Amino acid sequence: MKSIVICLLFLLAPAVALAHPHIWISQQVRVIAKDGKFTHFELVWRFDPYSSEDEIPPIDENGDGTVGPEEAKALAADMRPELQKVGFLTWLNTGGKDFRPPTPPTLSVHIDEPATFTPPEWDRDAGDRKEDKDPGMPMPRNKQVEQNVPPKRTTARNLVYVMRYALPEPSKLLSIATIEPDDFIRVDVDPTSLPKACKLAKHPTYKSEFVPGKPVFADQVTCRLP
Repeated sequence: MKSIVICLLFLLAPAVALAHPHIWISQQVRVIAKDGKFTHFELVWRFDPYSSEDEIPPIDENGDGTVGPEEAKALAADMRPELQKVGFLTWLNTGGKDFRPPTPPTLSVHIDEPATFTPPEWDRDAGDRKEDKDPGMPMPRNKQVEQNVPPKRTTARNLVYVMRYALPEPSKLLSIATIEPDDFIRVDVDPTSLPKACKLAKHPTYKSEFVPGKPVFADQVTCRLP
């Protein structure tokens, strides 16, 4: 495995469902149409500043505060197969049955500085028990930094993924719901970013329910063209 350590790789670990959420993502949905039908869509994920500071250093290997082309290429090579194993955390509907994105997206990465997304304060360790805590994926030795620790940042940042998906066929209707069922990662759609043809609601069935009786339903964006 390459030396990039990123949060979504932990989705397949056995003990990821201990604290909920550990990671908060603000999702922006973009739709692309041609000849009166949707052909592609983009999901923009902005990671909360706390998680971003965990994940940016292993990705930004040269420490210049940006994600260069080679760094982004290496990240995409690791991330897309892992996301595909969990259905890209996303369900689609174009008028029939729900389905997962059929092909991996293109992935571009950048850093927002200062942060454009800061969620409300929450307890990232809520629900953890000391005896259950998983140390997580060990940092590769060449990534372990015990000396020359950089100074603490005074400006919050967001790690940002932009994922562009192709639909299997053009459609006038497109519904998108993204959720991580263990609530390890909380994905909330930014309502201020909705395209004009789209509406935001809660999905009636897709949910996470880490605390019994207190489900968190997926945000669902539905877009229609005349």
